Amino acid sequence: MDITVRGQHFEVPDNVAERARRKLGKLSHYLPLLHDAVVEVDIAHEKAKDPDKRFVIRVTVDGGGVHLRAVERAATLETAVDQAARVLTGQSRKHKQRLYERGRSPADVPPLLSRPKRAKPKVTREKRFDVKPMTLNEAVEEMEALGHEFFVFHHAAEDQVAVLYRRHAGGYGLIIPELP
Repeated sequence: MDITVRGQHFEVPDNVAERARRKLGKLSHYLPLLHDAVVEVDIAHEKAKDPDKRFVIRVTVDGGGVHLRAVERAATLETAVDQAARVLTGQSRKHKQRLYERGRSPADVPPLLSRPKRAKPKVTREKRFDVKPMTLNEAVEEMEALGHEFFVFHHAAEDQVAVLYRRHAGGYGLIIPELP
């Protein structure tokens, strides 16, 4: 990874440049595609009213089909570098997760992002019951008496099966299926 650290209108201290190289060099750990990437770090010192936003760091990562960018402001150069590295690490993890979910090269996925394969869902219980026609009010009373969150019944007014459910916001909802 080629990391270039530049200061705008001032000389970047060696310890800050080394810190940026060390922190940003870890990005290839999350995305192996970044081994041949070009990383540009531009650091500026601005006159800001807020002393916590005097140093601005702009980092652009470009390579291997990956484009990441972070702009952070902080009171010190070291803090700005740390914040930018944290943001880019999060972006690279998200990018890696997207690639993994699309099915691209699962060998490149770090262990902490890999997910165990899920078994196909299976029906573990089947319940059958007689459905008698009832009004909406009777269905509400029956559901309350049973203490359930939903209730399947034959809606007498509609002459078809319907589902009554308790809404999280309060009240009840009614689902009446319509065939095309």
